[in-house]
Amino acid sequence: MKRRAHQTVHPAVRFRNEAAVAFGLCAVLALSACSSSDNGDEAKASPPATSTPGETPAPSSADPEAAAKTEVLTAYRHYWDEKAAAYAKASMTGTDLKTYAKGNALGLAQSDLQNLKTVGQVIKGKPRLDPEVTSLDLQKKVPLAKITDCIDVSTWKVVNTKTGSEVAQPKQRRTKYISNVTAEQWGKQWVILEVKPEDRAC
Repeated sequence: MKRRAHQTVHPAVRFRNEAAVAFGLCAVLALSACSSSDNGDEAKASPPATSTPGETPAPSSADPEAAAKTEVLTAYRHYWDEKAAAYAKASMTGTDLKTYAKGNALGLAQSDLQNLKTVGQVIKGKPRLDPEVTSLDLQKKVPLAKITDCIDVSTWKVVNTKTGSEVAQPKQRRTKYISNVTAEQWGKQWVILEVKPEDRAC
């Protein structure tokens, strides 16, 4: 059984119950501390300088914080839309994933896509999300937001690209888990910087 620690793990298998923790912390939680920082220039990009220090785009709402939360969640959902589209073909080509994912979030996606290509698989479907902005700081030079989400990946299906058949998954795998997300506003665009799934059900 220990030989499985050397196998390539696709993203749909990361989140299992505690029995899978022995499979490796990187595979179960996909924490940024486990991923290499060498994920391409895009993954290491820094936020662009704002045109005017302290200036942020004027929200359309009378409540700037409420408007910002809406913008953050919209960007987060776009991030997942584009990531699901990339996983469905094991490639970012033709997607806008790099628009919404930077840093750790982009690096993990790139790693997942490489793993999928290596094992000859894709992931069809789209996870169910239930995100909430739990922290927002619009006073920072680069506005910062934190999101907590309950992600349900039970609708994802792993498919063998050669046979077109669905790949069976362990019955005990975790299909609903909590994810902690960090986002920043780069210019007028909110981007997802870091995604930290927890080995905890929701």
